[in-house]
Amino acid sequence: MRNSLRVMVALLLVGAGVSFADEEGPAGFLFVVGPRLGVSYTVTTSEGFTDAVNELFPSGTYVPVNTLFGVMAEQRILLGETRSHFAFQEVILVAGLEQSIALPAASLMIGYRDYSGFEIGAGPNLSLRGLGVVVAIGWTINARGVYIPIDVSCVLPSQQNAARIALTTGFNFVTRRSSRF
Repeated sequence: MRNSLRVMVALLLVGAGVSFADEEGPAGFLFVVGPRLGVSYTVTTSEGFTDAVNELFPSGTYVPVNTLFGVMAEQRILLGETRSHFAFQEVILVAGLEQSIALPAASLMIGYRDYSGFEIGAGPNLSLRGLGVVVAIGWTINARGVYIPIDVSCVLPSQQNAARIALTTGFNFVTRRSSRF
């Protein structure tokens, strides 16, 4: 499990890039990075959530509503001369800090964002409880080169895990542009 999280962190750092190059002309590929925060709800009773958390942390009573803090890196493939694009996202979030627990999760998402800001995506999710699938829908507001996403996501339920629903926001900015792949 720890090796999987290390791989996810490495992918995030590689995807984020370290260059702030600003090439002339339209970019075919953009690297975007920024923080995330939000709130999540695990679709279960307080007792069910407490039992699941107690498998990972010392005994206590926990509620299934948690704050989220994290970071997101995104690679955008622009579609021609439009502002619509395909997106590959790496998202790492930690839930539960307000309850003195740390429930990390990492997602790799493939999606589409329309010129208007509408976005949709899906991909694998890795948490302490195992693997799952996350789907997301939302809207990104472009405020002079700073992108402000507002997204609703759901980690689909499985035999081992209850569904998790989250509302997240944050901001992103372009760290690198490239006109070639």
